[in-house]
Amino acid sequence: MHGIIFLALEDFLESRCGEGAWAKAMQGANLVEQRFSPDRFYPDEGATDLFAASAHLLGITQAQTLEQLGQHMSTGLLAMGRSMGLIQDEWRTLDILEHLSKDILSAFGNASTGVKPPDIRTYRLKQGEVAVAYLSARKLCALFKGIVLGMGAFFGEPVRIEERVCLLNNAPLCRLSVYLDDPNLKNRVDIVREFQTVHSRIQEIRFFNRFAGIPIVNQGLVLQYGAEEVLIQIQAESLMAMHKEGITHLALPHLPSGLQATVVRVEWRSGTATLRHIVSTDGPMGRRVSPRVAPNHPIAVECRMDKQTLRGWMANLSDGGLCIVLNREPLPCDAVMFAPIKVRFALPVQMVDTRTETDPVTKIVLDGNILHIDEKEERHHLRIVFRPLSVNDAHLVQAYYHGRRQYALRHLRAMIAETKQ
Repeated sequence: MHGIIFLALEDFLESRCGEGAWAKAMQGANLVEQRFSPDRFYPDEGATDLFAASAHLLGITQAQTLEQLGQHMSTGLLAMGRSMGLIQDEWRTLDILEHLSKDILSAFGNASTGVKPPDIRTYRLKQGEVAVAYLSARKLCALFKGIVLGMGAFFGEPVRIEERVCLLNNAPLCRLSVYLDDPNLKNRVDIVREFQTVHSRIQEIRFFNRFAGIPIVNQGLVLQYGAEEVLIQIQAESLMAMHKEGITHLALPHLPSGLQATVVRVEWRSGTATLRHIVSTDGPMGRRVSPRVAPNHPIAVECRMDKQTLRGWMANLSDGGLCIVLNREPLPCDAVMFAPIKVRFALPVQMVDTRTETDPVTKIVLDGNILHIDEKEERHHLRIVFRPLSVNDAHLVQAYYHGRRQYALRHLRAMIAETKQ
């Protein structure tokens, strides 16, 4: 275990119990002669004994001790992460969690000694929610929760943590959901300030809509803005998609999260739309590498994991993964997050170039991992992330997307031509 944790525990005990508390804890753990350095790693056994001795000294449970220690050391960890260039100045609690496994924890391993950082996997589900799978053999989930709560306090962000399953209860992992527990922080948008910024810089902003299951993305300009509404100008394809959906999503160059707006009026001659009721979305816009396409006809999907088979219908597909709406079958528990799964489905042959005229459909079998399970409208939505696709499978998925896109765009442009007549 990293020496930083031992030094933080010493400071924590001295601040809570006064001078001499650390010496008593060290004595209780039979580590009187041990000294700790912030740049070294130490056996986990010593830490376990020290945590138990500290809990006895404080008169609380070990889980409470670890959580309070995490809150105590969070400020120092933030300062260290920033000084090492691992944490950017503009990041806040959920931003740090989003980058935790890839950009932060990887710096704290030690290949020469075989020491590995804790296995904590995170995924940003929404602007105000991060899913966490904690699989570390050290089972210090309480320390992790304390650090998260401490970061929230440091940034002035109320944070709520829900733990659905836990290693300490003999589960294979801890499945946590970390929420930004303040609607005002999640949804507040200062319209005048934000749109004044892009208007004064004559910056284009990106607009996102869907038409016939495919994304319509174009750039537009802010012509006028006020406290209640914004007038924008954009291409006819996006105007028609906005008109049909009644809403649009926006990505402003300087905002880390996206916006959603209601489209209250469209002027075809001037190519403008009036937007109102502008709020923050559940996450950033325009960062998706792989565009998702929704089928225009039902596509059945079969999933196999361990000895269980699930059947449902495809909600959307990309070369990065897919979302499945499950039939009313027993739902996998949260413990299967990141579990391996095999999916089977068939794409309509008229949408892809398969170079064959014998099969009516193109059958695909792909490997992936369960990323998220959600319940919407009394149905279970299963999000699966693919393992790297073969060249042929990637070609089929991309060709299906492009075929669907061309079909939707032809329909969209026909509607625009009819409107202009």
